[in-house]
Amino acid sequence: MSLESLLQILVGGVAVGSIYALIAQGFYITHRTTLTLNFGQGDFLMLGAFLGLTLVKAGVPIILTALIVVAVLAALGVLLERVAIRPVGHLTLSWVLTTMGFGVIIQNVATTFWGKSSQSFPSLVRGKVVDVIRIGGVGIVVEELFIIVASVLIMGAYLFLLNRTLTGKALVAVAFNRDTAALLGVDVRRMAILVYAIAAILAAVSGILVGPITSLHPFMGVKFAIKGFAAGILGGFMSPVGIWVGGILLGVIELFSNLISSQFGDLYPFLIIILVLIFRPSGLFRDPTSQ
Repeated sequence: MSLESLLQILVGGVAVGSIYALIAQGFYITHRTTLTLNFGQGDFLMLGAFLGLTLVKAGVPIILTALIVVAVLAALGVLLERVAIRPVGHLTLSWVLTTMGFGVIIQNVATTFWGKSSQSFPSLVRGKVVDVIRIGGVGIVVEELFIIVASVLIMGAYLFLLNRTLTGKALVAVAFNRDTAALLGVDVRRMAILVYAIAAILAAVSGILVGPITSLHPFMGVKFAIKGFAAGILGGFMSPVGIWVGGILLGVIELFSNLISSQFGDLYPFLIIILVLIFRPSGLFRDPTSQ
């Protein structure tokens, strides 16, 4: 295989890995702040993709489409926290079943409205700019570059929120110690609502970004949720930067594995994750707050 082909696969892997990283960040922020996870996170991505598909086909501009999908999914994230997380609390594992049940409801709603057959998302950039950018002898699909750039900007905004704003500092305080944060005046319940809204927004954007490079069907979310969770474990589930690196690595490994064997392409990445965890159980990056 030529160097050009390898570079093209690398770019594709980074694009797919960027999606995994965004999903994993949704898992991270809810777990750190509320000690819970949304096991329907992948279904939120799926719903965001289908809503985006419907609006784009209706002629709604992509920027307005993204804003509408983000608003709808954020509201759904708030609803999830209110009906599936808060009533059962975080001290038991009941939230595992309630969030999975919420995801199943989303799947059934999607099946009712869009059917079970796979559908294609129209290109976000094709026809508006050149389809392929050539750098030397390497042809890079514009959609993949669009995904990478968009995900980097979203990741930057996400890290800015966590590290440079009062709201982010409140989230960090709740993650460090809920009781102490409450004594200092932080509204813990409001923070819980906020993190689930943020996680839903990350899923919404991921759905819109991944739509043009994959086929859409109501059960696609499971695959992305599993791989997003795996990316978090690989990078270090308590480190946002580690999660980002883990997502990129998983995407690259996956595409190169499919090059070796499309039949077992999903097997090799998880074997590598197992080997990494044998030697580094906490993932490639440790919790930056740990000693």
